[in-house]
Amino acid sequence: MSGAVSSPEQLAGQILAAWRDAGITWKLRARWFPRVPVYLDEIFSLLFEPADDDDIDAILFSDERRSAPLHNIRDFVGGLQVPMIDLGGRAGDFADAHFDLMEARTWAETARRIIKFRQGREALAPQYRHTVDPDLQILAHMYVSGRQLRGMRYPLTPEAICYPGFPSASHIIPIAERLALRGLLKKTFFDRLHECRTCRSRRLSVREECPSCRSADLRETSLIHHFHCAALLPEGEFRQGTALLCPKCRRQLRNYGKDYDRPGDAFICNTCDATSSELEVGFICLDCNSRMDGEGAERVDLHSYSLTDASTAFLEGVTSAPAASMPISLQREIARIHGMADAQAAVAEVRFARKDELIASQGRTIFEKSRDLLLEDLRNQLASVGSLHVGEDVSYVLVERFDPEIERELRTIIARSEDLLRHKLEVRLTISQRLGRATP
Repeated sequence: MSGAVSSPEQLAGQILAAWRDAGITWKLRARWFPRVPVYLDEIFSLLFEPADDDDIDAILFSDERRSAPLHNIRDFVGGLQVPMIDLGGRAGDFADAHFDLMEARTWAETARRIIKFRQGREALAPQYRHTVDPDLQILAHMYVSGRQLRGMRYPLTPEAICYPGFPSASHIIPIAERLALRGLLKKTFFDRLHECRTCRSRRLSVREECPSCRSADLRETSLIHHFHCAALLPEGEFRQGTALLCPKCRRQLRNYGKDYDRPGDAFICNTCDATSSELEVGFICLDCNSRMDGEGAERVDLHSYSLTDASTAFLEGVTSAPAASMPISLQREIARIHGMADAQAAVAEVRFARKDELIASQGRTIFEKSRDLLLEDLRNQLASVGSLHVGEDVSYVLVERFDPEIERELRTIIARSEDLLRHKLEVRLTISQRLGRATP
Protein backbone atom coordinates (compact mmCIF):
# COMPACT_ATOMS: atom_id res chain seq x y z
CA MET A 1 0.00 0.00 0.00
CA SER A 2 1.58 3.24 -1.12
CA GLY A 3 1.37 6.49 0.79
CA ALA A 4 0.26 7.14 4.36
CA VAL A 5 -3.38 6.75 5.26
CA SER A 6 -4.65 9.26 7.76
CA SER A 7 -8.36 8.47 7.79
CA PRO A 8 -10.88 5.70 6.98
CA GLU A 9 -12.09 7.82 4.05
CA GLN A 10 -8.62 7.90 2.50
CA LEU A 11 -8.13 4.14 2.94
CA ALA A 12 -11.57 3.41 1.51
CA GLY A 13 -10.76 5.70 -1.42
CA GLN A 14 -7.61 3.71 -2.23
CA ILE A 15 -9.49 0.40 -2.03
CA LEU A 16 -12.33 1.65 -4.22
CA ALA A 17 -9.80 2.91 -6.78
CA ALA A 18 -8.18 -0.55 -6.88
CA TRP A 19 -11.60 -2.13 -7.35
CA ARG A 20 -12.44 0.23 -10.21
CA ASP A 21 -9.17 -0.75 -11.90
CA ALA A 22 -10.23 -4.41 -11.54
CA GLY A 23 -13.64 -3.71 -13.13
CA ILE A 24 -15.99 -3.05 -10.20
CA THR A 25 -17.88 0.10 -11.11
CA TRP A 26 -20.85 -0.25 -8.77
CA LYS A 27 -21.36 -0.07 -5.00
CA LEU A 28 -21.00 -3.61 -3.68
CA ARG A 29 -23.84 -5.05 -1.63
CA ALA A 30 -22.85 -7.42 1.18
CA ARG A 31 -24.22 -9.43 4.06
CA TRP A 32 -22.23 -10.03 7.26
CA PHE A 33 -21.76 -13.38 8.97
CA PRO A 34 -22.17 -13.74 11.83
CA ARG A 35 -22.20 -9.97 12.49
CA VAL A 36 -20.34 -6.78 11.68
CA PRO A 37 -17.59 -6.02 14.26
CA VAL A 38 -17.99 -2.57 15.76
CA TYR A 39 -14.43 -1.53 14.92
CA LEU A 40 -14.96 -2.30 11.22
CA ASP A 41 -18.36 -0.70 10.85
CA GLU A 42 -17.14 2.75 9.83
CA ILE A 43 -14.76 1.84 7.01
CA PHE A 44 -16.80 -1.07 5.65
CA SER A 45 -19.86 1.15 5.39
CA LEU A 46 -17.79 3.14 2.90
CA LEU A 47 -16.92 0.03 0.88
CA PHE A 48 -20.15 -1.98 0.99
CA GLU A 49 -23.86 -1.35 1.13
CA PRO A 50 -25.29 -3.68 3.79
CA ALA A 51 -28.14 -5.93 2.60
CA ASP A 52 -30.17 -8.75 4.12
CA ASP A 53 -31.73 -10.15 0.94
CA ASP A 54 -30.24 -12.51 -1.68
CA ASP A 55 -29.39 -9.73 -4.13
CA ILE A 56 -25.84 -9.30 -2.87
CA ASP A 57 -22.30 -9.43 -4.23
CA ALA A 58 -20.53 -11.02 -1.27
CA ILE A 59 -20.80 -12.45 2.22
CA LEU A 60 -18.34 -10.93 4.68
CA PHE A 61 -17.12 -13.55 7.16
CA SER A 62 -15.77 -12.10 10.40
CA ASP A 63 -15.74 -14.72 13.16
CA GLU A 64 -13.17 -13.88 15.82
CA ARG A 65 -13.46 -17.21 17.64
CA ARG A 66 -10.18 -18.99 16.98
CA SER A 67 -11.51 -22.54 17.51
CA ALA A 68 -14.92 -22.37 15.86
CA PRO A 69 -15.45 -25.14 13.27
CA LEU A 70 -15.14 -24.20 9.62
CA HIS A 71 -16.48 -27.28 7.84
CA ASN A 72 -20.14 -26.24 8.19
CA ILE A 73 -19.95 -22.47 7.60
CA ARG A 74 -21.91 -22.78 4.37
CA ASP A 75 -24.72 -24.60 6.21
CA PHE A 76 -25.57 -21.28 7.88
CA VAL A 77 -24.21 -18.56 5.62
CA GLY A 78 -26.52 -19.25 2.68
CA GLY A 79 -25.98 -17.40 -0.58
CA LEU A 80 -24.19 -20.21 -2.41
CA GLN A 81 -23.94 -18.18 -5.60
CA VAL A 82 -21.92 -15.35 -4.05
CA PRO A 83 -18.35 -15.47 -2.69
CA MET A 84 -17.61 -15.61 1.01
CA ILE A 85 -14.86 -13.11 1.85
CA ASP A 86 -12.72 -13.95 4.89
CA LEU A 87 -11.78 -10.87 6.92
CA GLY A 88 -10.04 -12.59 9.81
CA GLY A 89 -7.50 -14.62 7.88
CA ARG A 90 -8.29 -18.01 9.40
CA ALA A 91 -10.87 -19.45 7.00
CA GLY A 92 -8.35 -20.41 4.31
CA ASP A 93 -9.86 -22.70 1.65
CA PHE A 94 -13.22 -22.55 3.41
CA ALA A 95 -13.67 -19.00 2.08
CA ASP A 96 -13.47 -17.80 -1.52
CA ALA A 97 -11.11 -14.89 -0.90
CA HIS A 98 -9.19 -13.22 1.91
CA PHE A 99 -9.52 -9.46 2.39
CA ASP A 100 -7.18 -7.41 4.58
CA LEU A 101 -7.57 -3.65 4.85
CA MET A 102 -3.82 -3.20 5.12
CA GLU A 103 -2.79 -5.62 2.33
CA ALA A 104 -3.30 -4.10 -1.13
CA ARG A 105 -2.83 -7.42 -2.93
CA THR A 106 -5.93 -8.80 -1.17
CA TRP A 107 -8.01 -5.93 -2.55
CA ALA A 108 -7.44 -7.13 -6.11
CA GLU A 109 -7.97 -10.76 -5.12
CA THR A 110 -11.33 -9.89 -3.60
CA ALA A 111 -12.36 -7.91 -6.65
CA ARG A 112 -11.45 -10.76 -9.00
CA ARG A 113 -13.47 -13.29 -7.02
CA ILE A 114 -16.52 -11.04 -6.84
CA ILE A 115 -16.38 -10.44 -10.60
CA LYS A 116 -15.88 -14.16 -11.34
CA PHE A 117 -18.94 -15.09 -9.30
CA ARG A 118 -20.98 -12.33 -10.96
CA GLN A 119 -19.99 -13.53 -14.43
CA GLY A 120 -20.86 -17.10 -13.46
CA ARG A 121 -24.32 -16.07 -12.24
CA GLU A 122 -24.94 -14.20 -15.47
CA ALA A 123 -23.97 -17.29 -17.51
CA LEU A 124 -26.47 -19.46 -15.59
CA ALA A 125 -29.86 -20.05 -17.11
CA PRO A 126 -32.23 -17.55 -15.38
CA GLN A 127 -34.29 -20.28 -13.67
CA TYR A 128 -31.23 -21.52 -11.75
CA ARG A 129 -29.98 -18.19 -10.40
CA HIS A 130 -32.26 -18.17 -7.38
CA THR A 131 -33.26 -21.83 -7.15
CA VAL A 132 -34.24 -23.26 -3.76
CA ASP A 133 -33.73 -26.87 -4.87
CA PRO A 134 -30.74 -28.20 -2.83
CA ASP A 135 -29.36 -30.27 -5.72
CA LEU A 136 -29.51 -27.36 -8.14
CA GLN A 137 -28.01 -25.00 -5.57
CA ILE A 138 -24.92 -27.19 -5.29
CA LEU A 139 -24.55 -27.49 -9.06
CA ALA A 140 -24.99 -23.74 -9.48
CA HIS A 141 -22.42 -23.02 -6.77
CA MET A 142 -19.88 -25.31 -8.44
CA TYR A 143 -20.53 -23.55 -11.74
CA VAL A 144 -20.28 -19.95 -10.57
CA SER A 145 -17.35 -20.55 -8.17
CA GLY A 146 -15.32 -22.79 -10.45
CA ARG A 147 -14.74 -25.10 -7.46
CA GLN A 148 -14.85 -28.86 -7.51
CA LEU A 149 -16.29 -30.75 -4.59
CA ARG A 150 -12.80 -31.67 -3.44
CA GLY A 151 -12.57 -33.81 -0.33
CA MET A 152 -10.29 -32.87 2.57
CA ARG A 153 -9.54 -34.96 5.67
CA TYR A 154 -11.09 -33.26 8.66
CA PRO A 155 -10.84 -35.07 12.04
CA LEU A 156 -12.96 -32.50 13.91
CA THR A 157 -16.18 -34.13 12.65
CA PRO A 158 -17.43 -37.74 12.89
CA GLU A 159 -17.50 -37.93 9.09
CA ALA A 160 -13.71 -37.23 9.05
CA ILE A 161 -14.08 -35.42 5.72
CA CYS A 162 -15.21 -32.02 4.54
CA TYR A 163 -15.55 -30.12 1.28
CA PRO A 164 -14.16 -26.58 1.70
CA GLY A 165 -16.41 -23.94 0.20
CA PHE A 166 -19.50 -26.16 0.43
CA PRO A 167 -21.96 -27.28 3.12
CA SER A 168 -20.92 -29.95 5.64
CA ALA A 169 -20.20 -33.52 4.53
CA SER A 170 -23.38 -34.96 6.08
CA HIS A 171 -25.38 -32.52 3.96
CA ILE A 172 -23.37 -32.52 0.74
CA ILE A 173 -22.49 -36.20 0.19
CA PRO A 174 -26.07 -37.50 -0.30
CA ILE A 175 -26.69 -34.66 -2.77
CA ALA A 176 -23.45 -35.33 -4.65
CA GLU A 177 -24.22 -39.06 -4.87
CA ARG A 178 -27.67 -38.35 -6.31
CA LEU A 179 -26.20 -35.98 -8.88
CA ALA A 180 -23.51 -38.51 -9.82
CA LEU A 181 -26.19 -41.14 -10.49
CA ARG A 182 -27.88 -38.68 -12.83
CA GLY A 183 -24.67 -38.10 -14.75
CA LEU A 184 -24.38 -34.49 -13.53
CA LEU A 185 -21.26 -35.06 -11.41
CA LYS A 186 -18.19 -37.19 -12.00
CA LYS A 187 -16.89 -39.13 -8.99
CA THR A 188 -13.17 -39.49 -8.25
CA PHE A 189 -11.91 -41.76 -5.47
CA PHE A 190 -10.55 -39.78 -2.52
CA ASP A 191 -10.01 -42.19 0.38
CA ARG A 192 -11.27 -45.32 2.12
CA LEU A 193 -12.09 -45.13 5.83
CA HIS A 194 -13.66 -47.44 8.39
CA GLU A 195 -16.93 -46.60 10.10
CA CYS A 196 -18.34 -47.50 13.50
CA ARG A 197 -21.41 -49.72 13.16
CA THR A 198 -22.92 -48.25 16.34
CA CYS A 199 -22.77 -44.49 15.79
CA ARG A 200 -21.41 -44.25 12.19
CA SER A 201 -18.40 -42.19 13.26
CA ARG A 202 -15.22 -42.60 11.22
CA ARG A 203 -12.98 -41.44 14.04
CA LEU A 204 -11.66 -44.86 14.99
CA SER A 205 -8.51 -45.76 16.87
CA VAL A 206 -6.75 -48.74 15.29
CA ARG A 207 -4.96 -51.10 17.66
CA GLU A 208 -3.33 -54.53 17.82
CA GLU A 209 -5.27 -57.02 19.95
CA CYS A 210 -4.81 -60.46 21.46
CA PRO A 211 -6.50 -63.09 19.24
CA SER A 212 -7.80 -64.91 22.32
CA CYS A 213 -9.39 -62.21 24.45
CA ARG A 214 -9.10 -59.08 22.20
CA SER A 215 -7.19 -57.14 24.86
CA ALA A 216 -4.68 -54.54 23.71
CA ASP A 217 -2.54 -55.05 26.86
CA LEU A 218 0.35 -56.83 25.14
CA ARG A 219 4.06 -57.11 25.61
CA GLU A 220 6.57 -58.12 22.98
CA THR A 221 9.17 -60.82 23.57
CA SER A 222 11.80 -62.66 21.59
CA LEU A 223 11.22 -66.30 20.58
CA ILE A 224 13.94 -68.89 21.22
CA HIS A 225 14.30 -72.08 19.18
CA HIS A 226 16.18 -74.87 20.97
CA PHE A 227 17.78 -77.12 18.32
CA HIS A 228 18.10 -80.22 20.51
CA CYS A 229 14.41 -80.70 21.36
CA ALA A 230 12.82 -78.29 18.83
CA ALA A 231 11.25 -76.19 21.60
CA LEU A 232 10.02 -72.83 20.28
CA LEU A 233 8.94 -70.64 23.17
CA PRO A 234 9.15 -67.04 24.46
CA GLU A 235 12.47 -66.07 25.96
CA GLY A 236 10.91 -65.59 29.39
CA GLU A 237 10.22 -69.32 29.66
CA PHE A 238 13.92 -70.09 29.12
CA ARG A 239 15.31 -67.39 31.37
CA GLN A 240 16.69 -68.52 34.74
CA GLY A 241 18.47 -65.48 36.08
CA THR A 242 21.28 -64.82 33.61
CA ALA A 243 21.13 -68.34 32.16
CA LEU A 244 18.89 -69.87 29.52
CA LEU A 245 17.40 -73.25 30.55
CA CYS A 246 15.07 -75.12 28.19
CA PRO A 247 11.72 -75.72 29.95
CA LYS A 248 11.09 -78.76 27.75
CA CYS A 249 14.28 -80.84 28.04
CA ARG A 250 15.97 -79.00 30.94
CA ARG A 251 19.23 -78.51 29.03
CA GLN A 252 21.11 -75.26 29.39
CA LEU A 253 21.52 -73.18 26.22
CA ARG A 254 25.07 -71.90 25.96
CA ASN A 255 26.00 -71.08 22.38
CA TYR A 256 23.86 -68.95 20.07
CA GLY A 257 23.80 -70.49 16.59
CA LYS A 258 24.90 -73.92 17.91
CA ASP A 259 22.41 -74.62 20.73
CA TYR A 260 19.67 -72.17 19.75
CA ASP A 261 18.64 -69.22 17.62
CA ARG A 262 16.10 -66.41 17.75
CA PRO A 263 13.74 -66.82 14.77
CA GLY A 264 11.48 -63.90 15.57
CA ASP A 265 9.25 -62.18 18.09
CA ALA A 266 5.96 -63.01 19.78
CA PHE A 267 3.42 -61.14 21.87
CA ILE A 268 2.20 -62.12 25.31
CA CYS A 269 -1.19 -60.90 26.51
CA ASN A 270 -1.05 -59.43 30.00
CA THR A 271 -4.77 -60.13 30.40
CA CYS A 272 -5.04 -63.84 29.50
CA ASP A 273 -1.33 -64.86 29.18
CA ALA A 274 -1.86 -66.17 25.65
CA THR A 275 1.16 -66.08 23.35
CA SER A 276 0.68 -65.10 19.72
CA SER A 277 3.02 -64.53 16.81
CA GLU A 278 0.31 -62.74 14.83
CA LEU A 279 -2.07 -60.22 16.35
CA GLU A 280 -5.57 -59.22 15.32
CA VAL A 281 -6.57 -55.70 14.26
CA GLY A 282 -9.32 -54.02 16.24
CA PHE A 283 -10.98 -50.60 16.41
CA ILE A 284 -12.17 -48.38 19.24
CA CYS A 285 -14.67 -45.66 18.30
CA LEU A 286 -13.48 -42.36 19.73
CA ASP A 287 -17.04 -41.01 19.76
CA CYS A 288 -19.13 -43.78 21.37
CA ASN A 289 -16.34 -46.02 22.78
CA SER A 290 -17.62 -49.09 20.94
CA ARG A 291 -15.06 -51.82 20.24
CA MET A 292 -15.15 -53.90 17.09
CA ASP A 293 -13.00 -56.45 15.30
CA GLY A 294 -11.21 -55.51 12.11
CA GLU A 295 -13.96 -57.17 10.08
CA GLY A 296 -16.68 -55.49 12.15
CA ALA A 297 -15.91 -51.93 11.09
CA GLU A 298 -17.52 -51.10 7.77
CA ARG A 299 -15.39 -49.77 4.93
CA VAL A 300 -16.57 -46.51 3.40
CA ASP A 301 -15.25 -45.10 0.13
CA LEU A 302 -15.14 -41.31 -0.06
CA HIS A 303 -15.05 -39.32 -3.27
CA SER A 304 -14.43 -35.92 -4.75
CA TYR A 305 -16.83 -34.64 -7.44
CA SER A 306 -16.62 -32.44 -10.50
CA LEU A 307 -19.12 -31.09 -13.03
CA THR A 308 -19.70 -33.09 -16.21
CA ASP A 309 -20.27 -31.64 -19.67
CA ALA A 310 -23.92 -32.63 -19.29
CA SER A 311 -24.32 -30.59 -16.09
CA THR A 312 -22.63 -27.55 -17.64
CA ALA A 313 -24.98 -27.67 -20.63
CA PHE A 314 -27.93 -28.13 -18.28
CA LEU A 315 -26.97 -25.16 -16.07
CA GLU A 316 -26.53 -22.94 -19.11
CA GLY A 317 -30.01 -23.91 -20.31
CA VAL A 318 -28.77 -25.77 -23.40
CA THR A 319 -30.27 -29.14 -22.37
CA SER A 320 -32.68 -30.47 -19.79
CA ALA A 321 -31.55 -32.48 -16.77
CA PRO A 322 -31.57 -36.29 -16.86
CA ALA A 323 -34.21 -38.02 -14.76
CA ALA A 324 -33.21 -38.49 -11.17
CA SER A 325 -34.18 -42.11 -10.65
CA MET A 326 -32.34 -44.09 -13.34
CA PRO A 327 -28.64 -44.58 -14.18
CA ILE A 328 -27.52 -42.44 -17.08
CA SER A 329 -26.55 -45.54 -19.12
CA LEU A 330 -30.14 -46.80 -18.93
CA GLN A 331 -31.57 -43.38 -19.81
CA ARG A 332 -29.51 -43.34 -23.01
CA GLU A 333 -30.74 -46.79 -23.99
CA ILE A 334 -34.36 -45.87 -23.28
CA ALA A 335 -34.06 -42.72 -25.40
CA ARG A 336 -32.66 -44.81 -28.26
CA ILE A 337 -35.36 -47.49 -28.07
CA HIS A 338 -38.26 -45.03 -27.78
CA GLY A 339 -37.66 -43.96 -31.34
CA MET A 340 -37.63 -47.48 -32.81
CA ALA A 341 -40.62 -48.73 -34.71
CA ASP A 342 -42.18 -52.01 -33.59
CA ALA A 343 -39.80 -52.35 -30.62
CA GLN A 344 -40.79 -54.81 -27.90
CA ALA A 345 -38.46 -53.75 -25.11
CA ALA A 346 -39.12 -53.57 -21.39
CA VAL A 347 -37.42 -52.33 -18.24
CA ALA A 348 -37.59 -54.45 -15.09
CA GLU A 349 -36.75 -53.16 -11.62
CA VAL A 350 -34.67 -55.34 -9.30
CA ARG A 351 -35.16 -54.53 -5.61
CA PHE A 352 -33.89 -56.19 -2.44
CA ALA A 353 -36.63 -56.66 0.15
CA ARG A 354 -34.25 -57.68 2.95
CA LYS A 355 -31.83 -54.77 2.47
CA ASP A 356 -32.67 -52.85 5.67
CA GLU A 357 -32.99 -56.01 7.75
CA LEU A 358 -29.67 -57.39 6.54
CA ILE A 359 -27.83 -54.09 7.11
CA ALA A 360 -29.24 -53.88 10.64
CA SER A 361 -28.26 -57.44 11.55
CA GLN A 362 -25.05 -58.05 9.56
CA GLY A 363 -23.83 -54.60 8.50
CA ARG A 364 -23.76 -52.73 5.23
CA THR A 365 -20.60 -54.50 4.05
CA ILE A 366 -22.30 -57.92 4.14
CA PHE A 367 -25.31 -56.56 2.27
CA GLU A 368 -23.16 -54.93 -0.41
CA LYS A 369 -21.04 -58.07 -0.90
CA SER A 370 -24.18 -60.22 -1.27
CA ARG A 371 -25.78 -57.71 -3.64
CA ASP A 372 -22.66 -57.36 -5.76
CA LEU A 373 -22.26 -61.15 -6.02
CA LEU A 374 -25.87 -61.53 -7.15
CA LEU A 375 -25.57 -58.70 -9.68
CA GLU A 376 -22.33 -60.13 -11.04
CA ASP A 377 -23.95 -63.53 -11.58
CA LEU A 378 -27.06 -61.89 -13.02
CA ARG A 379 -25.00 -59.80 -15.45
CA ASN A 380 -23.12 -62.89 -16.66
CA GLN A 381 -26.33 -64.81 -17.31
CA LEU A 382 -28.08 -61.87 -19.01
CA ALA A 383 -25.59 -61.74 -21.88
CA SER A 384 -28.06 -63.19 -24.40
CA VAL A 385 -31.23 -61.73 -22.85
CA GLY A 386 -30.66 -58.12 -21.77
CA SER A 387 -28.39 -55.64 -20.00
CA LEU A 388 -28.03 -54.74 -16.33
CA HIS A 389 -27.89 -51.12 -15.09
CA VAL A 390 -27.06 -50.56 -11.41
CA GLY A 391 -28.62 -47.64 -9.52
CA GLU A 392 -28.29 -46.41 -5.95
CA ASP A 393 -31.22 -48.31 -4.45
CA VAL A 394 -32.64 -50.10 -7.49
CA SER A 395 -31.01 -52.02 -10.32
CA TYR A 396 -32.62 -52.35 -13.74
CA VAL A 397 -32.73 -55.01 -16.44
CA LEU A 398 -33.34 -53.81 -20.00
CA VAL A 399 -34.64 -56.46 -22.41
CA GLU A 400 -35.00 -55.40 -26.03
CA ARG A 401 -37.10 -58.41 -27.15
CA PHE A 402 -39.50 -58.90 -24.30
CA ASP A 403 -42.29 -61.49 -24.05
CA PRO A 404 -43.79 -63.72 -21.31
CA GLU A 405 -41.21 -66.43 -21.92
CA ILE A 406 -38.36 -63.97 -21.43
CA GLU A 407 -39.98 -62.76 -18.20
CA ARG A 408 -40.11 -66.33 -16.88
CA GLU A 409 -36.46 -66.80 -17.85
CA LEU A 410 -35.53 -63.61 -15.99
CA ARG A 411 -37.24 -64.78 -12.82
CA THR A 412 -35.53 -68.16 -13.10
CA ILE A 413 -32.11 -66.53 -13.53
CA ILE A 414 -32.66 -64.30 -10.47
CA ALA A 415 -33.84 -67.22 -8.32
CA ARG A 416 -30.80 -69.24 -9.37
CA SER A 417 -28.46 -66.33 -8.61
CA GLU A 418 -29.96 -65.83 -5.15
CA ASP A 419 -29.57 -69.54 -4.34
CA LEU A 420 -25.80 -68.97 -4.48
CA LEU A 421 -25.91 -66.45 -1.63
CA ARG A 422 -25.26 -67.23 2.01
CA HIS A 423 -27.29 -64.17 3.03
CA LYS A 424 -30.57 -64.03 1.12
CA LEU A 425 -31.77 -60.69 -0.26
CA GLU A 426 -35.36 -61.58 -1.23
CA VAL A 427 -35.02 -60.15 -4.73
CA ARG A 428 -38.17 -58.63 -6.21
CA LEU A 429 -38.52 -58.27 -9.99
CA THR A 430 -41.10 -55.81 -11.36
CA ILE A 431 -41.72 -54.91 -15.00
CA SER A 432 -41.85 -51.12 -14.78
CA GLN A 433 -41.84 -49.89 -18.41
CA ARG A 434 -42.69 -51.09 -21.92
CA LEU A 435 -40.70 -49.30 -24.62
CA GLY A 436 -40.89 -48.62 -28.35
CA ARG A 437 -43.64 -47.40 -30.64
CA ALA A 438 -46.00 -49.41 -32.75
CA THR A 439 -45.59 -49.62 -36.51
CA PRO A 440 -47.88 -46.99 -38.14
